[in-house]
Amino acid sequence: MNHSKPSPLDIQLQVLSALMLRDIRTRFGRTIWGNAVVVLWPTAHVLIMVAIMTVRHMPAPLGESSVLFIFTGMGPMVVFMYLTRKMMEGVTVNKPLLSFPDVKFLDICVSRAVVEILNIAASIVITMLIMVAIGVDPIPKHPETAIFALCGTFFFALGMGFVNANIVTIFPPYMVGYALIIITLYGLSGVFFVPDGMPQELHEIFMWNPLTHAIMCFRSAYYPGYGEDASPLYVMMFGGCLMLIGLFWERVWTRRAL
Repeated sequence: MNHSKPSPLDIQLQVLSALMLRDIRTRFGRTIWGNAVVVLWPTAHVLIMVAIMTVRHMPAPLGESSVLFIFTGMGPMVVFMYLTRKMMEGVTVNKPLLSFPDVKFLDICVSRAVVEILNIAASIVITMLIMVAIGVDPIPKHPETAIFALCGTFFFALGMGFVNANIVTIFPPYMVGYALIIITLYGLSGVFFVPDGMPQELHEIFMWNPLTHAIMCFRSAYYPGYGEDASPLYVMMFGGCLMLIGLFWERVWTRRAL
């Protein structure tokens, strides 16, 4: 009986599937509660920020709902923060698997990215359901703009995740330093404020940050007339450049180092 040899694509898909299953079982365990904890963690992150703003009686710079304002800022921020950090952690945790001939550096990055994208998407849906339960309407007035903004943020985060994965492979302490970068982005990306209210000089500096554009684009779906100077194309182009840098870095340096 003849057995056809699996194609390279079949092997690639089998490797990715195996890595994703291993990632899920390693991080979540074999029970539904483990999965729930990981999926709900980004949701808890958003709710904690909402609670802090509510306790401090901070008025929303846009609209009347502080909950909605924080959600529109934290949505893209959570996408970027978790995806870029988890891709970096995935390479560190799964590095021993690179001893297998069919497992490549990019396989680990892609498998971790897919799992994390699904987790974040589920977290956003759960957060929106909680908002409905407390009487806040989470449905954007322009859904296509919100979806496009999140997709652009995913692409930008994916590019940054590839770069991070390359850096941490060569310099592991970078994982600790990256936490400081995330904290800085919290304060400079417009999660808790609108850049439009800043002096012109500061506004121009903030607009160099692609995450600021991503947040403004996402908020523009909820607040008509806001974010006219935000550019989703800038976010996509920045992410594409990072993706090319990450792929080139992997081929020239990381592959040899591993």
